[in-house]
Amino acid sequence: MEFLLFCLIFFTAYLVAFKPHKQRMADICLCASIGMSILIWVIATWGMLVPAGNL
Repeated sequence: MEFLLFCLIFFTAYLVAFKPHKQRMADICLCASIGMSILIWVIATWGMLVPAGNL
């Protein structure tokens, strides 16, 4: 999952550097990478955010 995130970020940087006319696609990729970063953080810290209870 982290590798996919890095690829998405590098693709966004490529679009910004070499294809500035595709700014809309770069914005979408940037928002997707931010959302994926938050998702990875939530998955990694789920045990600390919602502790297991005695059910």
